Amino acid sequence: MSPRLPRPSLDGVLNLVDVDAVLEHIDVNKLLDRIDLDRLLDRIDIDQLVARVDVNAMVAKVDVEDLVQRTELGAIIADSTSGVAQRVLDSIRARAVSLDQVSNAIADRILRRDSAKTPVGPPHFVA
Repeated sequence: MSPRLPRPSLDGVLNLVDVDAVLEHIDVNKLLDRIDLDRLLDRIDIDQLVARVDVNAMVAKVDVEDLVQRTELGAIIADSTSGVAQRVLDSIRARAVSLDQVSNAIADRILRRDSAKTPVGPPHFVA
C-alpha cells in the first residue's frame, strides 16, 4: 500500500494558480450564454435597485432645449395652453349669457313685460 499524501487545502492550491492567466482563457460570452437570466432577475430586488438611482442627477443631464427641438413638445405645450385658455373663455362666455338672461328677466319684471312675448334674438337671426 502506498502512503497517502496530505490533502492540500483549496486556499493553498489557489495561491499557486495565477487567476488572471486563467481568466484570460475564459470565453465570457460562452459563460453568459450558460446563465439563466430569468432566474437571475428573479433574485434581484428591483425596489432596492431603483432606490440607488439618483433621479436628480439623471434629469440634470437632460438637454431640455434639444428635447423640445427634436420633439413636438413645444407645440403640445402651446396646444394644451391654448386649450385651457379656450375652455376658460367658453366658461366666461357661458356665465355672461347666463347673467344676460338673468338681467333680462329682472328688466322684464320691473317693466312688467311678458317674457314669453320677448323675442329670443334679432328678427333676421330668429326666423
